[in-house]
Amino acid sequence: MKYILNSLFVLLCFIGVAQDNDWRDSLNVAREAYKNKEFEKALKYYESAQRKAPENIDLSDEMAQSAYKSRSFKKAEEIYQQGGTNKSSSSAKGDNLHNLGNARMKQQNYQGAIEAYKDALRSNPNSEETRYNLSEAIRKLKDQQEQQKKQNSDQEQSDNSEDQNSSSEQQGESNQNKQNNEGQNQPQQNGQKNQTPQNGGNKSGTPKESEGTLPNKMIERELDKLAKKEAETKQKMSGGSGAGKSAKSGKDW
Repeated sequence: MKYILNSLFVLLCFIGVAQDNDWRDSLNVAREAYKNKEFEKALKYYESAQRKAPENIDLSDEMAQSAYKSRSFKKAEEIYQQGGTNKSSSSAKGDNLHNLGNARMKQQNYQGAIEAYKDALRSNPNSEETRYNLSEAIRKLKDQQEQQKKQNSDQEQSDNSEDQNSSSEQQGESNQNKQNNEGQNQPQQNGQKNQTPQNGGNKSGTPKESEGTLPNKMIERELDKLAKKEAETKQKMSGGSGAGKSAKSGKDW
């Protein structure tokens, strides 16, 4: 039994030593990478070392600096915010808040940077660097607000111009439609006239007489004339009309 307990103790010590060496190895790799300006690699190994390190080991400053150098400013901001609770001295708190302000400045979060710099000056009021960064954040925030105001004004003018153009186009279309409607309601002056269908007859449907053909009444009159002339000729040839004889007046042919 004693042998078993001793074995377990040795095993636990071995595991503890192995874990201790493991996080220290990660830390050494991280610091070597940071030295070589391999900041993304350094951040990866710093995070690995922090997960494996004992609870009393705080690598937040080195992790945040690696994130900042690798331009992962949002990540750096998160680490500075979390690491601020572990700072005990006013100077350390001031430095952490100063770096938090720098991370926010890189993200153009000037209002957040102003708040961080103000808190840093409360912890460390003698920091001229923090005071200068605060003035820069205030200036940039003012420029940002003026630029935003100008963009809003330009957008509003553009919207108004588009509305006016749209209104003018609608008015023009309305006037054009009105003119078209008035033109349709007016009588056709130059248009094609209505024509009677050409069906070989006149409007009443009575057949037309062919050219060179005389009407029936004219034919009858001409025949009467010829008959009279023929009767007169026969009368003359017979020596005139005798008594008791009546001249032929009808058609005899």
